[in-house]
Amino acid sequence: MKKQLLILSCLLGLSMLGASCSKEGPQLGSSNQGEGSIVLSVNTEAAFGLAAPTRALNLDTYKNTGNYTVQILNSDDVVKAEFNPFSSMPAGKSIQLPNGSYTLKAFYGAEHDASRTEFYVVGQTGFNVDADQKSVEVSCAPTCGKLAVIWGTNMSQFFSDYSVTYETAALKTSGSKAVWTKTDTDPYFVKLGADGETVKATITVTRKSDNKQASVEKTFKLLRNKAWTLTIDPKDESGKLGIQISVDETTTDKVIDIVVPTEWL
Repeated sequence: MKKQLLILSCLLGLSMLGASCSKEGPQLGSSNQGEGSIVLSVNTEAAFGLAAPTRALNLDTYKNTGNYTVQILNSDDVVKAEFNPFSSMPAGKSIQLPNGSYTLKAFYGAEHDASRTEFYVVGQTGFNVDADQKSVEVSCAPTCGKLAVIWGTNMSQFFSDYSVTYETAALKTSGSKAVWTKTDTDPYFVKLGADGETVKATITVTRKSDNKQASVEKTFKLLRNKAWTLTIDPKDESGKLGIQISVDETTTDKVIDIVVPTEWL
């Protein structure tokens, strides 16, 4: 009888212990208090002209964040989860992660010193998991600026050749330059430092009348995700031929006119 009472007491004790553990379990849909649940989202901020068409680059692919690669990295920068492409992850689906500090990173494309066919978009944000449920969003932006030239329709009437040569820190390091010739139409996307940098443009023209060549330099502090457009036209002052440069330093149509004195030719 004593043995039966002892067994019954043990069973009751185990039952009470199980009930106590059940009350202290997670209430947030995770398997235990050492995990949390997150829902991911990605947006892109490519403001420097993704709406403008280009023959060399399909800009719609950059606007579609479903094409991006999305990674979750732990505090040691080890990838704990990856979705490539992001569209492979069902919308609104949550991810279970152990408690800790993480980084959500999203990216698309590839980085080049200068390219007409591809550029790099990336973003990352830190977040913590502490047995909770949350939504985490990362915003992506290009690591480059956009350069463009618009030639006046009558440039070929006065000049046999004309071009713009761009220089940036990355191009200088690699010993290369980005040249916009008289027949080019597609913009350059040039790699820039995180805080932007001063870009130099050397405008060179060869006059038809005497085959004389001349150059003029312009510089501009270009930031990532911004554009710099030069509109170059012939200018005739009192029979002396030169060029007039209009500079668009924004993503709007605000223009600053710069007249190059004709004496430089």
